[in-house]
Amino acid sequence: MADRVERFAGSLPVPSLILDAGCGPGRDLARFQKHGHVVRGVDLNPLFVAMANAHAPTWECDLREAGSRFPAGTFDGIWASASLVHLGVEDAVDVLGQFAGLLRPGGRIYVCLSATGRTGWLDEPGGRRWYTVWDPDEFAAAVARAGFAVDGVDRGPYVEVWATRGG
Repeated sequence: MADRVERFAGSLPVPSLILDAGCGPGRDLARFQKHGHVVRGVDLNPLFVAMANAHAPTWECDLREAGSRFPAGTFDGIWASASLVHLGVEDAVDVLGQFAGLLRPGGRIYVCLSATGRTGWLDEPGGRRWYTVWDPDEFAAAVARAGFAVDGVDRGPYVEVWATRGG
């Protein structure tokens, strides 16, 4: 993911305010800071939030409530790497709309999620987790309907969408 972080960081003026939505333990928060950006994180897992706070201010937050956690137009960029995959289609589409509201006009977003496998519950060492697998074209269309101009779609085991908020 380091090359994608570098690509996203380079697409924004320095310094930009970036929200890492579903930041996990904060790996990418630290990477964005090294590129001169100001970062904030949100994650649902309290253990990850505690770890991520070592890198940047991070809050425990369900992504389905992200739009109510910050004022509209707060961020220059939103990084959502493998986080929306844990939401159903309807919730993911709603969260994309919330992300559009959190970005300033011209703000950039990177979203990636699974394009292979199956949708459903998966038993993992840390417990059961939900995964939604998306068709790349359907996901890019959902991003566009949320208010973004899709700048690029990278296909593979993950669909990666690079987009810009209009306005």
